[in-house]
Amino acid sequence: MMATLATQFREALSAIEPGDDAKHAQDAHKQVSKVLEADEKLRKLGVAPLLIGSYKRHVSIRRVKDVDVFARLTEADSSLRPGAILDHVTEVLDKAFPGCVERQHRSVKVDFPDYDLSVDVVIARPCGDHWEIPQKIEADGRASWVETNPTKMTELTTEANKQFLLYDDDEDSGVYVPVVKLVRQVRRTWVDDQRGGYYFEVLTYHAFQDKQLNEKTIAAYLTLVLRWIADTLPELVDDGPADPTLPDKTIKTKATVDQIKAAADRFAEAAELAEEALAEEDSCRAAVMWRNLLGVTKNTEQSEYVFPLPDYCNADGTTKYSSTLMKGAPAVPAGRGRYA
Repeated sequence: MMATLATQFREALSAIEPGDDAKHAQDAHKQVSKVLEADEKLRKLGVAPLLIGSYKRHVSIRRVKDVDVFARLTEADSSLRPGAILDHVTEVLDKAFPGCVERQHRSVKVDFPDYDLSVDVVIARPCGDHWEIPQKIEADGRASWVETNPTKMTELTTEANKQFLLYDDDEDSGVYVPVVKLVRQVRRTWVDDQRGGYYFEVLTYHAFQDKQLNEKTIAAYLTLVLRWIADTLPELVDDGPADPTLPDKTIKTKATVDQIKAAADRFAEAAELAEEALAEEDSCRAAVMWRNLLGVTKNTEQSEYVFPLPDYCNADGTTKYSSTLMKGAPAVPAGRGRYA
């Protein structure tokens, strides 16, 4: 019988919850939104700030240091120039948060030192049923507009979490959001600290939809998703995954071709480790594998293992008490340094 370690997976998910960061994100969003809504020019443009990103979709993990505020200008038309409106928003925010504002190519960043996080204000104008945001043109450095639809991803996340359940008769047992969080943690552990959380979130979404997963444990869901990502990433070196929020569009990433290839190799290793852990009958040996897979918390004052070992397990995968010895070898197989 496989060791699925349901209790330890629940504790692992608790260990990567954003905690106070989520409260700080909400407060920072409110502060920035209040300033934007008080500006006369932005009011005439129908400013309607909205929290988006991983915090909004409830898939953020410890520690996420940036918050996305989608500053929708509902009355803006095609005459609105991205560079000019970004300059204006920068000026407005700099008066309210002196010394903490930075004009960027596509957004305006506001630092909140007390919270150790920043807010990225993204300006958006209507484009049919969705929106357009500034985009840098590398050739001359000027900005243009590019289509986006971040509110749709929030809707898709909610729908997926209702569709995929751990228990068929429990509508509150949505497993999609927990698995997204765990995949984000795997990415942090195995693909260094480069940006790309949303990229892998989209891959996770496609894995669920493509495979129509129907498992009974978080361990099984996570393993199948990691294998799908590992097998799919090599095909995305030139073009990113399909954007689930916009037809005929793909998700872009700042990662280079070499970085994507390296990420594919690392996810292949991670998927192999997850498969070994899922198949392992000895719960202590399996727990050590899951611990190595999920690594430690990042960007925290003190790094801590995400996946806890059962009380009866030693750190090397052996059991502490002879009376609780289970079937299987007494120690973790040697020669797996790549999983450390």
